Amino acid sequence: MRNRFFLLCGAILMSLNIQAQSQELRIMSYNVRNGYGIDKIHSYDRPAKVINKVKPDIVAVQELDSVTRRYPDYVLGELAERCGMNAYYGPAISFGGGKYGVGILTRKPALSVKQYALPCHSEPRALLIVEMEDYYFACTHLSLHAEDRMTSMGIIKDIVSKLDKPVFLAGDLNAEPGDPEIQKLAEFCTIHSRTDKPTWDAANPTVCIDYIVSYGCNAKCKKAKIIKEKKASDHRPIFVDVKF
Repeated sequence: MRNRFFLLCGAILMSLNIQAQSQELRIMSYNVRNGYGIDKIHSYDRPAKVINKVKPDIVAVQELDSVTRRYPDYVLGELAERCGMNAYYGPAISFGGGKYGVGILTRKPALSVKQYALPCHSEPRALLIVEMEDYYFACTHLSLHAEDRMTSMGIIKDIVSKLDKPVFLAGDLNAEPGDPEIQKLAEFCTIHSRTDKPTWDAANPTVCIDYIVSYGCNAKCKKAKIIKEKKASDHRPIFVDVKF
């Protein structure tokens, strides 16, 4: 009887310890198109307001100029300042006297940052990864060409499989849920974002091309939402709450 009591106590303590180690994370993805809205109004305040309302822990951001003739500002920095977050930029190409690429905003400073090249017929793409204390977070914006996207899936799988913590990936993947590239992604990742509702274009969306996924962990999605923002960009932002 005494032994059974101690075994029960041990099981309870182990359960409490496991629960204490689990974390909740709010992840957001937003193709901001440099703050150029559907209504042709340019504003950093509008996408920043959307981000601030969601209050994410981490954000994957796509379509970002950095000191170009088109947008002479460091766009990700403008958003980071307005959101009170850390900015990590991943330039994919040289453009207009500056750079163009993707970025990540974080509440807590990243431990490290790495960038990988991804293929594209028309312009190079990038996979940006930041290392956080208990996980990695990746952002990308894939090619408009299906062949490039499928090749990218193999590259991404190879990269994330070598990481030693849970991995979350988010971005504009330019493919619909039924496309072979997304089916390939689903073979090695868990898709947490909604795929039953469209994300592009923002005013009258018809296709879902924005995703948030996980790799290498038992992440449970507690909430997934597509935000009905119709003007700030041509994409609707998405977010998920996960426990891992």
